[in-house]
Amino acid sequence: MTITARTISTIMAALAALHELRDSITTAPWRSLLYTVATIAAVAVVIDYARMLNLRRKMPPGPFPLPIVGNTFMLPDVKPWFYFEELSKKYDAPMITFWIGRNPTVWLNDAWAASELLDKRAGIYSSRPHMVVFGDLGSGDWNLVTMKYGERW
Repeated sequence: MTITARTISTIMAALAALHELRDSITTAPWRSLLYTVATIAAVAVVIDYARMLNLRRKMPPGPFPLPIVGNTFMLPDVKPWFYFEELSKKYDAPMITFWIGRNPTVWLNDAWAASELLDKRAGIYSSRPHMVVFGDLGSGDWNLVTMKYGERW
């Protein structure tokens, strides 16, 4: 096979096309798209964390949550009730809030507080959460899964 001027010019044209393609990939539109996506993600994390902190003000005391993960990594693998008892003593409160991811979990560490909330105020805390798909759009309050606390339950 002999290399002719036409072959060389074809190779040069292909190399020039690859060079243009490389330049078009690494130019500003791709970088600006990456920066835009990163900025939107950062703003979403900040807004969600602000929601967590606003909700934290209304909850019982507890350790300060991290964005997205909450206090998940502070939870011990073995005998976590000892850890929650220590937190209850640290915050001098019978109830503490511990964030599992983005969701707050309230821990009752005192028998009196548990009796007060779960026995005396059972009507407030015994109902199920509102489920739109199963409850409102489905069978409503006639289904045992979506039934609210009351006489029939």
